[in-house]
This record gives sequence, structure tokens and C-alpha cells, in this order.
Amino acid sequence: MTTKKYLYIGCLSLLTTMQAGCNDSFLDKAPIDKLTDKTAFVTYENFQTYGWSLYSVFSDDNHLQRIKDAGALYQGDVEANYLYNSNGTNRWAWQTVSPETAPGGWDFSYIRKVNTLLDNIDASAMTQGDKAHWRAVGLFFRSYRYMELMARFGDVPWIDHVLGENESEIIYGSRTPRDEVANHILTDLKWAEEHIKLNGEGDNTIGRDAVRALLSRFSLFEGTWRKYHGLGGEKTYLDECIRVSELLMKDYPQIGENYQHLWSTEDLQGYPGVILFKEYRENVIMQPFSRHERGGGQQVEMHARTAERYLCDDGLPISVSPRYEGADSQSTMADEFRHRDRRLLYRVIPPYRVQRLPGGNVQWEYTDDPKDREYLDLMNELDKTGNRPFPVWSWQPFTIDRMPHIKGAAGSLAPMSNNTGYYVYMFYNVETNVIGGAEFSTTDSPIFHIEEVMLNYAEAMYEQGNFDQSVADLTINRLRQRVDMPTMTVSAITEAFDPARDPRVPPVLWEIRRERMVELMGEGFGFHDIRRWKTADWFINPQPLGVRMNEQFRAEMPASMKWMTTGPDAGRCYKLDAPLSQGKGWKEHYYLYPIPVTQLVLNEQLRQNPGW
Repeated sequence: MTTKKYLYIGCLSLLTTMQAGCNDSFLDKAPIDKLTDKTAFVTYENFQTYGWSLYSVFSDDNHLQRIKDAGALYQGDVEANYLYNSNGTNRWAWQTVSPETAPGGWDFSYIRKVNTLLDNIDASAMTQGDKAHWRAVGLFFRSYRYMELMARFGDVPWIDHVLGENESEIIYGSRTPRDEVANHILTDLKWAEEHIKLNGEGDNTIGRDAVRALLSRFSLFEGTWRKYHGLGGEKTYLDECIRVSELLMKDYPQIGENYQHLWSTEDLQGYPGVILFKEYRENVIMQPFSRHERGGGQQVEMHARTAERYLCDDGLPISVSPRYEGADSQSTMADEFRHRDRRLLYRVIPPYRVQRLPGGNVQWEYTDDPKDREYLDLMNELDKTGNRPFPVWSWQPFTIDRMPHIKGAAGSLAPMSNNTGYYVYMFYNVETNVIGGAEFSTTDSPIFHIEEVMLNYAEAMYEQGNFDQSVADLTINRLRQRVDMPTMTVSAITEAFDPARDPRVPPVLWEIRRERMVELMGEGFGFHDIRRWKTADWFINPQPLGVRMNEQFRAEMPASMKWMTTGPDAGRCYKLDAPLSQGKGWKEHYYLYPIPVTQLVLNEQLRQNPGW
């Protein structure tokens, strides 16, 4: 969002609380020293000022995808067990979720905030066109919040206006059925698409394309949820996803040439394929992500099962590719990462080792072993901007002399170390300011971008029986081009294409989903994805395992490190045991979150989700 928004946020926040009126007409006068609904919502500028505050939803703790603090954006992929938080355990795998310790999100304060804007449109002095525009903006934001509520809880109370104290039948009423809520969201977004100003309030604001992007995301989610959870009615939503995705793909024909630069670019204004982004400016609003990843606080890592899902550079899974060199118990991380989809190397720091030179923080030289420089040379060759040099630097800065860099290893320094060896560094770049303090970085973050829309389209087309080579070429193969991956050949994807896939999922659909996981890794889509597909057990239950290490690395490991000693994973390090071996794991009723027990006590009409 543009810089000026943040100067206005909060100036009308009191309007989200309902002002109680009096029956005595002589008292019905607006106070001259305070803003009220009647005095604050008159002109276009009034609505614009209030509207800036609604952008706070993109950083809201009640959303799995939130651009807020260190590690927050990853949360949906941590919940999905794509990624791993070394500070604790996956609460779904280890069954630590309950109505008493609910994961949160049952919060309607933002809905009230949006409804305050919507309720005051008709009585304003704006033109009919401007009224329609601001109604569309409000419907976008309300839909964005309701999508998350419904994704978590299923049936939720539908509230389309600011509730008064006398509306107890709604305040203490039952939940609205999911069918009705989903239809409201779809109807509201389609209305918003038709009535919002094409370019919103200017660059990087909510306009028609942002509405369409949300429609694409929501329609895919709801259509596939309905199909795989047996609710029916999925065609309406999948058709809508296809419609708006096609429109957006036509209007955004270009994508960025480099996969990684979307997350390591200072200014995303005008960046190919970016529809809406979180903008950061020096001394106005800054972010902590870049410094966090270059310090000692990064707790988010990948683990072996996720790394194994990336294809080899011949387009084949590791289970069948002759190019894969990491299957042997004596193999190393270097073997595992060789000949792989480069998107793995852009999300996880590949292995290397250098010698730091005395007298300088960043001075270094190659070791005597040429194997130690393989990925140093490759990554420096791939980076065309110069803002992601290898070996990587901590924030001070000084050179990190080795990867994998295990916590507590002999001779290691704390910054940029982790437990599994698969260090996630999505925001890493040395151009932005990480020295000034915890939140001094100004690298922008995308909220909606065309790559997601392309994958939404590919998946929806498959679900409607229309996915073929032409669709693959229009979507997945365009994404693969910029990382030098071979094209997907649909006819070659048979039952034998990946013997390690979830056997419940058809082969072509598995590859479409794999592409989504790889392309959007770290953006937080994972948990909602595996729940809408109803395949959460396959992703949640595996044990998070680390890299294999040779004798040199193993000799440096702390005494607390555990190692797999037998089986196909022999030699891999790990911190946590397998959930299933401890009688834990995903449960069927986890597909819907529990309603917090405090809410059930407050409202006797609420009924807990099944199984809780």
C-alpha cells in the first residue's frame, strides 16, 4: 500500500464502536469536539481516510497469511508441516489443540469495522458512482476476513451491518450455514468487481484486479473444499475461479524473470505480475524479515520430506530420476541438492564451506576442497542483481562459513544456524538496511501476484475436467521456464510417474499440486491447501528430518543431536520423534478449528464443531 495510508490509520478508529443514541430529540445534536458517524462520513475524503485503516487486515493475527513480524508469513506452511519451527512442535501432529487452547481467529471486530464504513455510505454526500466504489471496497475487505473465518470454522455468524444493543437475536444467535456465508462472499465480490474503480485510489490500492485476485483465491478454495469434503455445489465456484483467473492472466501477461526477486526487491511498484503488495519506506514503515533471516532468531526451516518433493532438473521426481544423487545413506546435502529444481536452492541455502580470513568480517577464501565451492559458484552465477551474494552474510555483517550450519556445532557461530540444516532464506538480500535495527528493512512483500492466479487456474481447470497440455503450457510451464526446468508433458504423467505420491490423488493432479507447493513455498498457503484437499494426514504426520552429513560434519555436531541409524533415512539428523510412533498424528475432526470454549459459554446458541 502506498506510504500515505499509514499516516491516516487509526485517526477514525473510535468509529468502530457503536454510539448509543438518546430518545430525547433536543439531545440529538452532534458533539462539536468529537467525530461521530454523522460528521465523519460525509465526503469522499472522509471515506478515503477511513478506508486506509482497513488495509490492516493484511497484517492481522487472525489470518494464517499475514505480513507482519518475523516468520509470520510462513505460518500457514509451518502449520501444514511443509516447514518446521524449531522452537516447538506442530500442534496438529502432536495433538495439542483443544477448545481451551484454540488456535484463534473467532474474532468479528474487523467485520464491525468494515460494516461501519458500509453503513454510512447511503447517507453521505458522495455521488452515486463514488458510493458504489466505496461499497465495493468495503465488500472486498469484509470478504477477505470472512473467507478466513469460514476456512477455519465452517459455519460462522453472518453480520452485514453494525449491530445495535437491541439485536440480541443476532448477537447471541446461532451460526450461519456455510452455504449461505460462501454465497454472500461470492455475491459481494462479484458486485465489487463490477462497481469498484478500475485503479482504486491509485497505485497499489484495492481496485478491480485485487478484487479479481481475491475472487480467484476464494473460489478455488471453496470449490475444492466442497468437492473433497462432499458438500456439493463446487462447479459454481470452480467456474468462477476459471473466469476471473483468465481475465487476470490476460491483463498480466508477464511474470518476473527471476523466481527469487519477487521477495528480495526493494520496490515492487511496476514489477511484472504484482497485483497488490505491502510497501515499506524508510522512516515511514519498515519490516523485520530481512534482518531476522540474517540473525540468530530464524526458527523456520524446511525438512527432508518437503525438500524431497522438489523435482529433479529432468522434470522427474527423485523416486524415479536417474539424476538424483541423494538417496544413498552416505550422500550429503550437496548430493541431495544437485540437479534439482532451482526453486529449492532459492528457498533453502545450499551447502558450502569457506575459510573466514582474520581482520575483516566478510573476507573469506575458498577451502582446499573444490567440492566446498560448487554451490557458491552456482548461486553467484544465478544472481543477476548482486543483492544475494554467496557465501551468505549475517546482519552485522560477517561471512557465514558453512552450510548446513547446525546449532551448537563445534566452531560455529549462532547467526543463521538451525536444527535440520535446511535454512529458509526467502527474504535474504544485502541491499536492504538490516544494520539500523530490528525493523529497518524496506524490501516490499507481495500480497497478490499473477503466479498464484496461474496456479489457481491450472488446478480449477483440472477439477472441471479441462486440464490439458495447452493449460499446462499457459501456466505451469511458463513458471518453470524462468528456473530452467523442463516443461510438464501431461501425457507422460502416468500412475508410475511418482511412486512416492499420495496414492489417493490422481497422478496429474498430484503434479499440479506439487507445482503449487514449490512455487508458493513460504507464502503461507499450505495449511488451507492441505485442508481443502482433505489430505492433511499425508503432510502432517511425517517426522521432520534433517540433512544427511558426512563424517566431517558429524564430528562437529553437539552431543544432543539425534541420528537416524537404519532404513532409507539413515544418517539424517533430527530433533523430534515421529508423531505416529508416539500415538499422535492428524485427526479427522481437525479439518475445522474448534470454537473457543469461552464463546460457547457466552452464547448458548453456538454448537461446537464435530469431534471437539
